[in-house]
Amino acid sequence: MANQNNVLKTVERTMLTLEVLSESQEKLSLSDIAEKLSVNKTTLHGLLNTLVILGYVLNEKGMYSLNSRIQLLSETHQNNNLIIDRYHHYIEKIAYKTSTTCMLSIRSGSHHYMIVDFIEQDYKLSINEKRHDFFSTISSATGNIFLAYDKPLLHSLRKGGFITPELERKIKKIQQQGYAVDVGQVEQQTFCLAFPLIFEGKLDASLSLVSHSKEHLNSVLERVILFLTP
Repeated sequence: MANQNNVLKTVERTMLTLEVLSESQEKLSLSDIAEKLSVNKTTLHGLLNTLVILGYVLNEKGMYSLNSRIQLLSETHQNNNLIIDRYHHYIEKIAYKTSTTCMLSIRSGSHHYMIVDFIEQDYKLSINEKRHDFFSTISSATGNIFLAYDKPLLHSLRKGGFITPELERKIKKIQQQGYAVDVGQVEQQTFCLAFPLIFEGKLDASLSLVSHSKEHLNSVLERVILFLTP
């Protein structure tokens, strides 16, 4: 059994690390955080990696900042709300024009994304129960959008050995055609099309269309691409 004092020290160090990141107006390096906390960089590196995997901290080329999942611990969820406000009218128009359920998702950590907004159409899914749940970036069309259009994320997962040759081929195809497709991502016997939403030159979120009919999704594909093309 883990020593209770060690567990308490780890919890304390974790909370202090999050506080340091929340108080900073800029991204911080490992050395910056270690200096502020007066802790060993090796120990801190392992803690930060865990927080990155869990989605609480974002690592961009060795510079750390708070990530979207930490907002679930706060009352405001300001960043999520900005993204929802930015794209809600898009998913609303597309849902009505295509008669499909549309979802807006953001990345949370290296391995997960979460649904933050959706518009249902000709049938009901249990999405409301799944909003703010965490889904794999590796095993779904929506998640693969983040891999295909977020180079630092893809590089990180490659280094970790998470990107198989089959997934590499899938990512390349997504980059070439501009969208991803799969079956059963949200519920059994559903089909999903997912598209990148780019803001100021960077991937901001993923837009997904869900239907029970593959033929229906294929029929609306070109309209959606035209709608999303600047």
